[in-house]
Amino acid sequence: MKILIIEDEYLIAEGVSLTLQSAGHEVTGIAEDLPSAVALAGRERPDMAFVDIKLANGSNGLDVARELKGMGIACVFATGNPPNKAQAGGVGLGYISKPFSPRVLVQTAAFVAGTLSSGAPAAMAPNGFVTL
Repeated sequence: MKILIIEDEYLIAEGVSLTLQSAGHEVTGIAEDLPSAVALAGRERPDMAFVDIKLANGSNGLDVARELKGMGIACVFATGNPPNKAQAGGVGLGYISKPFSPRVLVQTAAFVAGTLSSGAPAAMAPNGFVTL
């Protein structure tokens, strides 16, 4: 699956990227704010994105997810500041809270892949993944 990472902390972004690549996913890029996320998504057309809430340059992950949803890209928030349903407004499938383990990250990507391929939510979300 093609995955975009939206994270402004370099070491976290690189760790997420390496973990997902090791699990066989294609990481299409890392963006640190709204403009770079939209540009990368338009160019690379990922299947999904892991989106932090607090981003560089005053950007907000909720705004990023709204833009990506409009482009047909599924989003999961990967953040220490998880949104509630009212805040997320239906733009994210759910979230994993920082710090998350590599296992939760990989299981979440697999869960989203299963959801996207079947058109319906997979039977069971990974431990640590909260649906919105």
